[in-house]
Amino acid sequence: MSLRAVWVQPLPGNGPDSVLFSRVFSTVERRAKIYSGDIENYVRVPEEGVLYDAVLNVLGLKHPYEVFIEKRDSCDKEQQTPIFELTTKEGKLWPVFIIEKFGLLYCCLPLVEQGCQARPPLIEIPGISVGFSLLLCMAEFLGSLPKGADQNHRRLQDLHTYLSQAAPFGTPLDINPTTVRATLTSKPSAQVSTHNKQPAWKPSTVKTKPQLYVTVSEHARAVMYGNPQLQDVCNVYGSISCKAELEGIIPEVTLNLSVPQDSPPIDNLIVHPCVQAADTQFVNTGYKSNASLTQRKVRFTPPSEMFILCHYTMSDADTNQSLPITASYQMKGNEQEANLMIKVKLNKRVRNWFEYCEVQLPFYNRGPVSDIDATPSHGTVILSSDRRRVGWDIGQRFPSKTLEVTLQAKIRFAEANRKHDTSVYEDPFCHGINAYLLIYFKIADYTNSGCTVDQRSVQIHTGGKAKVTSGRPKRILFRFTSR
Repeated sequence: MSLRAVWVQPLPGNGPDSVLFSRVFSTVERRAKIYSGDIENYVRVPEEGVLYDAVLNVLGLKHPYEVFIEKRDSCDKEQQTPIFELTTKEGKLWPVFIIEKFGLLYCCLPLVEQGCQARPPLIEIPGISVGFSLLLCMAEFLGSLPKGADQNHRRLQDLHTYLSQAAPFGTPLDINPTTVRATLTSKPSAQVSTHNKQPAWKPSTVKTKPQLYVTVSEHARAVMYGNPQLQDVCNVYGSISCKAELEGIIPEVTLNLSVPQDSPPIDNLIVHPCVQAADTQFVNTGYKSNASLTQRKVRFTPPSEMFILCHYTMSDADTNQSLPITASYQMKGNEQEANLMIKVKLNKRVRNWFEYCEVQLPFYNRGPVSDIDATPSHGTVILSSDRRRVGWDIGQRFPSKTLEVTLQAKIRFAEANRKHDTSVYEDPFCHGINAYLLIYFKIADYTNSGCTVDQRSVQIHTGGKAKVTSGRPKRILFRFTSR
C-alpha cells in the first residue's frame, strides 16, 4: 500500500502553468521497477513539466473535447474515472488517481505490486483507496490557496513536512491532518504513566481547561400524498458530533442517548471506530409494546479533533403524529392557467420559531410563468428568475392562534417551446398537469424525535474533572414533499 509519486497542480487560469508541488518516493520506485519484471515494461515517473501536460491532456483541459484525440477519446479506451492513464514519451503511467479540490488538481500514482502488464482490477490494488485517502487529507491540510500562488507559498512548503510524517518513504501511516499537526507542533507529554502509552492517533494532551462538547443534528424527510389510499411516509435520521478537550492520555467517556418514552426507539446506530461499546437499555414504555428501547449507552475514547460520534435512525412511527408540518395542495386548471389553494399547518408540539420556512412550487412541465396573482395569509410570494418556480416565504413564525397559513393564487403560463425547452425533463414527476410542492424549514434547538444527550449520564474517566456542554441539539433541517 505504497505510492510512487504525488503532485499538485492548478487548474488552467488558477495559477502558474506548472506543478506546484511534487514528491517522488525513490524507494517505492525501486520496488516498482522490480515488480515490472522486464526492464522494458517499467515506465519511470517523468519530470514535473511532462506530468503537468499529461494531466491536462487526459482531462481535456489542454485540447477541448470538441476536438477528437484518438489516444484520449477512442472507444477502445476503458473509462475508469477518477483513475486515468497518462501517456508520456517513455510509456503509459497507470493507475493515476486525480481529484479536484479548491481549484487544484491532486494526483497520485499508486504502486501496483502485481505489475501493470495484465492490469489487475482496481479493487485488487490496495494503493487505490490509500492514495484517495491521502489526497483528501492533503487537500484538507493545504486548504484553499490564494489565486496565483506559486511553489514558494508557505503552505506548499509545509506539505513536504506533512508527507514526511504522514507517508514516510511513500507508505501512508497516520494521514489525519489534525494529528499530524499535533505531532509536529507539540512537545512530549509531561505525564508519566506506567499503564498507558501515548497512542499514535493522539500525540498530544490537552493544555486548556477540560471540556466536552456534544451536539445533535437531525434531519427528517417526508412525503404527503393527500390520498387516503396512500400512506404518508416520514424518515427521521441524525448524527451526534463531539469535541473532547480532556485530561489524561487515553480518557474514556460514557454517555446516554435518550428519547421520550412516547417516541419510537433509536435504531441502526452506526458508531465511530473510537466507540468501544453501544449498549442497549430497555425500559417500560407505552410505545407499541411493553418494552421499548429508549436509551443507548455509548462508551468511547475520543480523538482530539471534532468528530461524528454516531449516526442514528428512528423506527417507523405513526406518520400523522410524527410530522411536524402537514399541508394540503389543490390545483384546478389547464396548461395555460391554474388556480391554487395551499394550506400549511404546524404541529402544536413543534416549537414555533424557524430560522427559515419556505414553500416551493415547481412547474417544469409548463411554459414559463407569465403572470401570478397571489394572496398569502402570511409571508410573501416571489417568482424565480427562470420563471418556472413560485416561492412562498412563510417567515420565522406561524400565527400563534391557528398555527396555520394559507395561499390562494392564480397563475398564467406562457406557451412552452417543447422543441428547445429541456426543462420538461428535469423532474420525472412533472408530466401532463401533475404538480407538487416542497416545504423546507429549519429549527434550532429542536429535534423531531426528541433525541438528546442526557447530561446527567455523562461520565468521564480521566483522573480529573471536565465541563460538559450538551443538552438540546444545535440545529435541525427538514424537507417535505406534498403531492
